[in-house]
Amino acid sequence: MRALLPASFLVAASLLGADGGVAQAPAIRAATAAPQTVTLAAAIDQALARNLGLVITRLETARALDFVEQAEATFDPVFGWSNRLSGGKSALDRQFGNPAAQDFSSDVSLSRKFSWGGTLTLGTGSTRQWFDGGNVNSTASNFDLGTSLSYTQPLLAGAGRAVNLSALIAAKEGATRTRLALRAAALDLIRDTEVAYWSLAGARTLVALRETSLRSAESLLAQVRAKRALGDATALEELQAAAEVANQKVAVLNAQQSVDGAEMRLRRTLGRGDAAEIEQAVLVEAIPAGAVAAPEPFTQWIRQAANFDFDTAIQLSALVQANSTLEAARQNDAPQLDLTLSGANYGPSVSGLNQAYNGLRDSAGWSNGISLTYRLPLGSRESAATLRAASRARQQAEFRLADVRQNLVFNARATWRDLEAARARVDSATSALELQRQSYEGERARYAAGQSDILRVLQAQAALDAAQLNWIQSLLDARSASARVARLDGTLLARHGFSLETAEAKVGAGLPLDEPLPPLPANP
Repeated sequence: MRALLPASFLVAASLLGADGGVAQAPAIRAATAAPQTVTLAAAIDQALARNLGLVITRLETARALDFVEQAEATFDPVFGWSNRLSGGKSALDRQFGNPAAQDFSSDVSLSRKFSWGGTLTLGTGSTRQWFDGGNVNSTASNFDLGTSLSYTQPLLAGAGRAVNLSALIAAKEGATRTRLALRAAALDLIRDTEVAYWSLAGARTLVALRETSLRSAESLLAQVRAKRALGDATALEELQAAAEVANQKVAVLNAQQSVDGAEMRLRRTLGRGDAAEIEQAVLVEAIPAGAVAAPEPFTQWIRQAANFDFDTAIQLSALVQANSTLEAARQNDAPQLDLTLSGANYGPSVSGLNQAYNGLRDSAGWSNGISLTYRLPLGSRESAATLRAASRARQQAEFRLADVRQNLVFNARATWRDLEAARARVDSATSALELQRQSYEGERARYAAGQSDILRVLQAQAALDAAQLNWIQSLLDARSASARVARLDGTLLARHGFSLETAEAKVGAGLPLDEPLPPLPANP
């Protein structure tokens, strides 16, 4: 009997949810297809595919991966091409009427920076020289070709992988954090969708219960009027029964208003805010009356929750980045000392481009050099301040990690206790509802037999209404607590047939987006 009573209420709620519990579309929209019941699995799929907030987070993740590519491009080869045209005539040449000297040079280079800080540059170039024509001193063009090779290596500041990979590590850790935040947001959305779904189901069940109470109040009013016609009831009793009918009508209206609010919250998570859709009711399944599963013992469950916690993983990533930044700041807290090695081959200046090539190949001259460049900012305040800031940022990251882990224990404990208490309240509320139903029916029977008065009947009705509300609220609390516990330990994914990868792949599937997200980058 204890399980049968709530089940009968849920059946009535499902029937009234389609007929009297939700405002229907106007008659002029009769051509619109009748709304279909949305299952919880379908609601979660819609939320992942169409929720705009989650799509925005996904695009932020894609942007973070673009930043990684930008940082990696620092070590890509760079092609350079420069051209220069110049001319001139000295005062002596102008005095004697000699032609102006002209030259055109074109140089091509290919350089690349390496992760340890060195830069290698390969170059080649040609120069053409000639004099303006117009007198006997004019000559044909002369050409010369040359090649060069140089390598620059920082020895103090700017040297080493810690410095030169710092920006890339920061970009990759940033991409990791945004990816983790996307997955955490996807799980939060699944949890919120489940809570909103059952909240709407519970609100519709409450409408059904309130309408049942309204019909009971109306039958009581009819009974009082019949007894008054026989002289067995007073005008005051009829007035009190009529007032109860009015109160129950208000309760029905309030319950219907709560349905609208619950439906709007579900629509928000589903991304169904289009004006054309807003008039069509979202029908959901009846809220189950059975008890939710009990959690594992806290000492075992908290370990699983700690291993699955996204906030902890995000702070660990931030700590890795802070360590990298600190190491780079320590390396750069030194004077700048750069070593440059260079060498070049150059051919003679001869008439004709072919002769210039042959001269470079057969009789080229050469030059080489080595240089050291030292630079020391007086006071070194910038590097010292950078080092202090990086050290404090690392301390912040450590304390944030400790704070996140501490808050996880507190929040997880409260959530676990909420589920334990909610499960107990479901049992108590179900028993109380059955007893209040029996009490009300007995009071009505005694009143019909003339053994009770209207006040006791109304008191029994009020107690039954309160028991119905407590019962619905206990079911919702249990479902909500179960979803929150499953979110913390990660079992929410398996509950709905997802993995992290499949849930992530569904994000934004109902909207025009770019290509799927690539795998997470690995740190160098």
